[in-house]
Amino acid sequence: MYVDVHAHLYEYSRDELEKHVSDDMVLVVVAEDYESSKKSLELARSYDNIVPCVGLHPWNIRDLDSSLRETEKILKLAGDNDVRCLGEVGLDTKFVGETIEVQLRVLKVFLEYAERVGDISLNLHTAGTWQQVLDLIRGLPVKAANFHWYTGPQHLLEEIERHGYTISINPAVKIQEKHRVIAKVAPLEIMLTESDSPYKYRGLELTPLMVKETVAVIAELKHMRQEDVAAKVYENFMKRYGYLLELKKTKTT
Repeated sequence: MYVDVHAHLYEYSRDELEKHVSDDMVLVVVAEDYESSKKSLELARSYDNIVPCVGLHPWNIRDLDSSLRETEKILKLAGDNDVRCLGEVGLDTKFVGETIEVQLRVLKVFLEYAERVGDISLNLHTAGTWQQVLDLIRGLPVKAANFHWYTGPQHLLEEIERHGYTISINPAVKIQEKHRVIAKVAPLEIMLTESDSPYKYRGLELTPLMVKETVAVIAELKHMRQEDVAAKVYENFMKRYGYLLELKKTKTT
């Protein structure tokens, strides 16, 4: 089994989705606002191998009042549907630093919900804010936390591992040097794979099927067999996120 722990699958039509997803994959669909959060739930109801998240992407955070209202709608959706994954949530000073104060207020609302509910997983956007987000979530009783498309400082990897969190490696590892370095030096024990699809990066059109190529690159960088890397990534996923699949089964039985 292959893992795509971070994909915006609601951007695909159903026909496109059938082309880009295979049965030997487990996928986590992340959301970026209230409407995509609803679509995330709809997709998860239709596919046994898709787990839903709800969230508000930092890029979609504008003024404080409207962002907080949307956040409350998203969290009500989570509560009403027993969704245990919040994502995509986080902070971004690399691309939208002008809204960082509002982003921080919104993220704290999501984290307060996670602390109150428990058994919550976080699918995190942390561009330029890796240390800040790590400081915010450290000690929270979350089930799991994944730093998606991690290109942050190497020295934080030890702390991420110590707290039981994960990072995910994107197909951009084929061409993005700082991501290749992370894939090489990070412990395989904290590593997951993702596509962030559909997204275009320097000529790459990212799709869920590219996680298989991602596994191949990780294997090459770590001088391992591809099948061993794939097995370990799946083991990492099930250890931290397997309960989300079990929750799905409980709801349908």
